[in-house]
Amino acid sequence: MVQVNDEDNMLLNLPSHIIIDILSRLSTKTLSRCRCVCKLWQKLLSEPEFSSFRILRPPTTSLMIHKNSDSSFNLVEFEDEPNYHDFYCVPGTKFEQPPKGLRQNCMSMFGSVEGLISFHEFGFQNPDTVYLWNPATQESITIQSAGGVMEFPNVTSYGFGLSSKTGEHKVVRIYQEVLEENLLHVTRSDCHVYTLGSEGCWRYTGHAPFLYSCRANGVFLNGNLHWLIRDPDGKEFISCFDLDKESFQPFPAPPELDELNLASLELYQDCLSVCDNTSDFDIVIWAMKEYGVKKSWFKQFVIDKHPIDLVGQYYEVVRILKVFRDGEILLMWRDDQLISFNSKTNSLQRIDMNRFICAPDESDEERFPCIEAVNYASSFISLRRFDVEMVENTF
Repeated sequence: MVQVNDEDNMLLNLPSHIIIDILSRLSTKTLSRCRCVCKLWQKLLSEPEFSSFRILRPPTTSLMIHKNSDSSFNLVEFEDEPNYHDFYCVPGTKFEQPPKGLRQNCMSMFGSVEGLISFHEFGFQNPDTVYLWNPATQESITIQSAGGVMEFPNVTSYGFGLSSKTGEHKVVRIYQEVLEENLLHVTRSDCHVYTLGSEGCWRYTGHAPFLYSCRANGVFLNGNLHWLIRDPDGKEFISCFDLDKESFQPFPAPPELDELNLASLELYQDCLSVCDNTSDFDIVIWAMKEYGVKKSWFKQFVIDKHPIDLVGQYYEVVRILKVFRDGEILLMWRDDQLISFNSKTNSLQRIDMNRFICAPDESDEERFPCIEAVNYASSFISLRRFDVEMVENTF
C-alpha cells in the first residue's frame, strides 16, 4: 500500500461522497492504481454507491473484448468529445486467462451489470455452466447448469440484469427443446432464474413463450430483459421479461418488419434499438424514443452498404458497439469486422479490428481475429459480499 500523508493531501480529507464522485470519473486503469493509495480509497471503491456513480458516467463506459482464438480479454476505452472521438485497447489490461474452470474456445459472454461480466460455457464436459466474473477484483462465481440436453436443435439463451426494486442481480435462462424435422415446433420451453446471493440454485419460473435463438442474448434496460424472438403466429418480434415480477410479456416492435433473422437488439443512446441487416443494400437502425410505446419507434438511420462492398446476401448480424457524441457510430459486422458510420456525412468505412485487441505499441499476427464485446463499467464491489456462492480468485 502506498503511504500518503493525510495532512499534505487535502483530497483525503474531503467528504466520502465527493471522493466517490471524483473517482467515478477516472479510467479503469487509473482506478486500479487508486486502490493502492490508501485504505479509505480501497474501501470507497468497493461501495455500491461507487458503482451507481460509475454507471451514470457515459464517458467511462468501456468495452470488454473477448478474443475467441485464445480466450484472452482486453479492455477498450473511448475518448468521446463533441468534436472528437477515438478508442484504444488499454495497455496493461490484457487478461490472458478466463475464470478458473472455463475452457478455451467454449464460452460466450451474455451481459455485464455493475462491473460483473456473465459467461456461459458450452461443450460436452461441463455443459451450460454459467460464470460471473469481476475483472477489477479478479473474482468469479460458478453457477452449475439448470439441466437439459445441450445439443442441436435445442436452444439455450441467457440474460443478465438487475431488479429495479430489490437491486438483486439475476441470471435468466431459457431452455427449449425443438423437433429437428420442424424447427418451429417446440416441445419444451422452460425459464429458470438464478438470484445472486439468495437461494444458491436455479428456480423454475414457468413456461417461456415464443421461439428464441442461441445467437441472441437478453438486452437489459429499465429493469427488464429483452429478446428478439420468432412467433409461429407472426404477431410478435420482441419478448420482455420483468426481473421484478419474473414474468414474460409481449413488447412492441418496429413497424415494417417481416423477419428478424438478420437483426440484433441493441441500445442506442439509452434507447432500445433494432439493427436490421436483412436488406441486401442497407443496414437499418430503429430506435424506440419512448420506452414501451409502439408509436415511438423511429427509423433512425438507413445505411448504404455499397461504400464497403458488403452489398448482397451476406446473412450476417450487425451490432451497435458505440454511439459517439459527434454522430459517429461504431458497428461490428459478424464477429470479425469493424465498420464506422458517420451520420453527418452519411459515409461508411472499415476499421482495423486489431485496434480492439492490441495496445497502440503492440501488434497481432492474426489477420482476421474474431471477437465478442460487451459494454463494461468497472466496479470494485467484491463478489464475497454475496454469502451463498463460493468465490474464486480468477488468476
